[in-house]
Amino acid sequence: MDKEHEVLLNAFVIAKKRYRVFYNAGILVWEDESSKKAKTTVPITDVLSVSVSKLPHANGKQWMKRSKAAAPPPPHPPAAAIVRNEAHGSLDSDRIPVLSGSTTTNTLATTSSNIPHNHSNRGSLNDLSDDDRREASDYLDAGTIQAGDSKYLILHYAALVCQKTNRWRVRAVALHNSEPRLVELWYNRLSSDLRDQNRPKHLLLFLNPYGGKKNALALYERYAKPLFRLAGVDINLIITQRAQQIYDIVTSKSILLDNYDGLVCCGGDGTFAELFNGLVTRTMMDCGIDIKHPAYLPKPNIPIGVIPAGSTDTVACCLNGTTDIKTCIIHIILGQHSGLDISAVYSADAAAKGDEGASPAGTGRPRPQLLKLFASALSYGYLGDIAYDSEKYRWMGPKRYDYSGFKKFLANRGYNAEIVVHLDRRGKQDPNDGVRCLDKCARCRKAQYGRDCGGERASYEDADTEPLVVRGKFLMVSGANISCSCERSPQGFSPYCHLGDGLLDLVLVRHTSMFNNLRLLLTMTSKTKKLSELPFVEIYRTKEFRFTANGQSETNGSEIAPAISSEMMRRSKWNCDGEVLLDTNIIVESNCQLIQVFRRGILPAGTAGNGGIDQRAAATNPADDKESCCFGLCN
Repeated sequence: MDKEHEVLLNAFVIAKKRYRVFYNAGILVWEDESSKKAKTTVPITDVLSVSVSKLPHANGKQWMKRSKAAAPPPPHPPAAAIVRNEAHGSLDSDRIPVLSGSTTTNTLATTSSNIPHNHSNRGSLNDLSDDDRREASDYLDAGTIQAGDSKYLILHYAALVCQKTNRWRVRAVALHNSEPRLVELWYNRLSSDLRDQNRPKHLLLFLNPYGGKKNALALYERYAKPLFRLAGVDINLIITQRAQQIYDIVTSKSILLDNYDGLVCCGGDGTFAELFNGLVTRTMMDCGIDIKHPAYLPKPNIPIGVIPAGSTDTVACCLNGTTDIKTCIIHIILGQHSGLDISAVYSADAAAKGDEGASPAGTGRPRPQLLKLFASALSYGYLGDIAYDSEKYRWMGPKRYDYSGFKKFLANRGYNAEIVVHLDRRGKQDPNDGVRCLDKCARCRKAQYGRDCGGERASYEDADTEPLVVRGKFLMVSGANISCSCERSPQGFSPYCHLGDGLLDLVLVRHTSMFNNLRLLLTMTSKTKKLSELPFVEIYRTKEFRFTANGQSETNGSEIAPAISSEMMRRSKWNCDGEVLLDTNIIVESNCQLIQVFRRGILPAGTAGNGGIDQRAAATNPADDKESCCFGLCN
């Protein structure tokens, strides 16, 4: 019988209660025989792992308490009792047992010219202690279990435990049946369907130990390593030692990207930017495209992911709706990915000599020099000054941004500039339309459909646009590729900016009084107020714009007094995904869904799960959700 039409229906015991368990077409359901209200539905797309066990514990043995002391743990640490509700256990990733020495970490030295070899995170049985060997035989090496030995089917699956904060956690359930033949039948069927999910099994992971609070390695060891091991994902871990090392490794011909199902970074927005800049450059090199003056930007065929461990983690927040590290790891493991716009920054000085006022896309000639790619925001003025000034205070850690920000706030500098924005003459691109980018976003799907059909610019041709010239003195000019929301700025620059529509939002903040600057900062940190509500802020939705510093066209060739000239000729720097960009006159163009990123869409309010499936648990203990999600503060 075809697997799609095959139905499994048996009775299992869960926590000393009989449950009717049903599986068909990728949907697993278990409900209490005595009460149909105690029902849980889990799609196979949310299942992380399935195994069989001799023991009634969710992992083949009781959880081992993690030692919080710096000293090595005793030879035989006491086991902690499992805490589970009446239907199934709650699995927190920091309590997943990890075999001692199970992951080999590759550290790539700054002076090394060789790419390290791939290492598995599963370890060898020769490296295990006696206790670990027993666990491996009871739980991990399920395929070697003799028939008749195992009566427990163990499932680990992902559950959305708090929709308001978009946090996911791993749950575990142990199903008991006295007939090992039935347990083996269920295990074989679920394992087969899991293998069909096309999930990543080999990942190249770059870890930046110096970003944010400098705790990326500790976060990886505590959260990422156990979860990847639980899902059977092999990790080749490279700990970077200097800036631009990720870029150098990815663009190196000595590393074969085809050996991996995805590239992942553990760090902040700058680490993520370094990764996709290197990946796109590597793709251009493989396609024989000039990386300095590319005729077009090719789309890489390998997805990338980010594990947040930086200062703000704007990209992770916009992709997953949260900076919760466990949630981001779960999304990478589940393997679903979607397109993300990437904006390219070109030098406008060379372009102005040949085609004044023309865009790189419209000339038909090769584009000018490519300076950088960015995924979150490109900012000139206030934020650019902060990035440039904060480099002198790296010893302060993340606090350097607060210190530099306070200094630049008091300075209240404005910068003269001219911006040419290409707007949709039909008026369909409104940055304040109130439509957020959520799961199965119609706007992003439409943009992707046009790209796949060869009509990348079909919905936004140059003939449908008209240039708008904006001149003046600005406190800040920002091109937002995504909403740029984060914990510090819940609404971000533009809350209705989409991840994959091929457009970016240009935010212009006019230079004004110190009082209005204070209003700006308070609005950026507000959970409800938006920048578009301020009278001195303008937002335009466009595919590209050209920026020229100092507003030279305003002078009309007349001579300027020395004092005024000094004021007008003052220039700032660009803050490009946290990195300082020294070129001032630039052209910025958005590339629709240039890269694929591991993520699951942010669910709209009032929905319970993917596909409308109420996976999240009539049988789940609400108190446990509060503990594992946000301690009840999000209710």
